[in-house]
Amino acid sequence: MALNVLIVDDSSLTRKAIKRIIGMINETTDLGIGQFLEAGNGCEALKIVNESHVDLILADLNMPEMGGAEMIHRIKNNESTKSIPVVVISTESKTVRIKELLAEGVKNYLHKPFTPEEFKAIVHELWNKTTAEAVDLLTRALSQALETTAYSMIMPIDDDMVIPEKTMLAEIGFMGPKSGTIQILAGVQLSKVLAENIAGLSNVDDKNACDALKELANITCGLFLPMVVSSTADLFDITIPTVKVCDNSEQWNEFIAVQDSCVLNIEGHAVAIKLVIEN
Repeated sequence: MALNVLIVDDSSLTRKAIKRIIGMINETTDLGIGQFLEAGNGCEALKIVNESHVDLILADLNMPEMGGAEMIHRIKNNESTKSIPVVVISTESKTVRIKELLAEGVKNYLHKPFTPEEFKAIVHELWNKTTAEAVDLLTRALSQALETTAYSMIMPIDDDMVIPEKTMLAEIGFMGPKSGTIQILAGVQLSKVLAENIAGLSNVDDKNACDALKELANITCGLFLPMVVSSTADLFDITIPTVKVCDNSEQWNEFIAVQDSCVLNIEGHAVAIKLVIEN
């Protein structure tokens, strides 16, 4: 995934130095840095985050017109920008103000001057957390889709869940500020129950079950994408959902063996989901 980094500092020399350090790390460890954006104060930064896609903000605190603390407060209190990770880069030590900003949602703090190793550690930790948060958002979107369209709900994991033998794997892709796929793996039995609930059918066949799982994937994707964008101006193209049927447990075993998959309990049936970000 190419990461767009916004550097906010009133010193152009400092911005160049930060870009140089990040560039050096990116060349040796491939952090996946995409575009660098720059702002000389908080006002300029707010304009950029509302008009461009930003994955990470590196912010100084003491700047003219609008300082970093006020900028961070506005970003974190705006629904369309509050999910953007912010790392403070400042000469200040961990004062009360830094602690307050961390409590407000700032992800981390780097003291000037910082080393490439310090920055690399923060970015690796940040993206690992971001991936976990994205899966949590996907689970929330799936839960909402289930409740509103199939009158079903996600329950706590337990040992009595039905592990599917014959499975259906629904996949839907999205392209935009972030591109990737959402995958939902469920048993045919549960998919038929979903079809009954969605359409009020009494005699459900495998085709109805496929259609139900595709519709669930489609609605889940539509609910999930607005949760992860940095701006309400971000637009996505969504592919037509597909379903792959497997008559044995091989598909289930392979799917849950992948580290990024997440197993859920839907009305007593084991279901697995996976979010794959491509760029």
